[in-house]
Amino acid sequence: MSNLKKIFILSIFYLLLSNISFAKINFEIIKKINNDIITTYDLEKEINYLLALNPQLEKIDQIKLVQIANKSLTKEIIRKNEIEKYKELNLQSDQIDNVLNSLIQNLNFNDEIQFKNYLKTFDISIDYIKKKIAIENEWKNLIYSRYINSVKINRKKLKQKINNSSEDKYQLEYNLSEIVFTKKKDISINELKREINESINTIGFENTANIYSISDSSKIGGKIGWISKSNLSNEINSKINNLDENTFSDPITIGNNFIIIKVNEIKKTTLKINEQEELDKMILIETTNQLEKFSEIFYNKIKLNSKISEF
Repeated sequence: MSNLKKIFILSIFYLLLSNISFAKINFEIIKKINNDIITTYDLEKEINYLLALNPQLEKIDQIKLVQIANKSLTKEIIRKNEIEKYKELNLQSDQIDNVLNSLIQNLNFNDEIQFKNYLKTFDISIDYIKKKIAIENEWKNLIYSRYINSVKINRKKLKQKINNSSEDKYQLEYNLSEIVFTKKKDISINELKREINESINTIGFENTANIYSISDSSKIGGKIGWISKSNLSNEINSKINNLDENTFSDPITIGNNFIIIKVNEIKKTTLKINEQEELDKMILIETTNQLEKFSEIFYNKIKLNSKISEF
């Protein structure tokens, strides 16, 4: 059976779920990753999870939605398998609670109770969300422990940026979203850029981030949040410097990847720079950026060594 036909069948299956009771459905295995399986039920749960985080996904067609969910589950299982070589997942931790609270705030809910009621409409529990957060957190911890000694920070360059920005009377801050993508074997980079640009113009930036972005931010429509101008690289600053709100940049080359930045909002704040605090922020951002690159490299490596079977 061709992949396209398989996806189409799964899409139809998903559409039928709303009309058929749980007891009457025979869930089928669609993929096996090492010793873990993905069923049509798992796929439905993942679709609901992604829709809960980004309701705008309702605007894209079902085949695309199935592809996104399949890719998301595959990445999660491969990461979980690697994590469990070293430790068991723990759903009770301050780290998980902090991420959960940030998620609740980003989705504009007042508290966890309101968020739980919202999740019920998607047939998702708060523990389901916590498990996903736990996997993502432990993956980041694993990447940190493996690669932190390989991170290179040019403190002198960062301090110079702080000194340069302190000459201004105010500081610009951007609320940003991102689409991070890499070259594919079956399509030229120029064709991929055109395809992504057409997708943004057709279904919006957030939905396109869900489809194309390889960053973990893709699950929430590529949202990064507020970042000061001084904490962005020269390459990114030069591309977004003249952008208005709700517009996006051309693709920017970052190492082996490309990034498209959307400016959601811009604000000016009176400049009160604490040099040490600014330096700490810059070091954290640069460290995170480098670790994300190592994360993608390591994930691709273990994915190649994983036994993946599709049915």
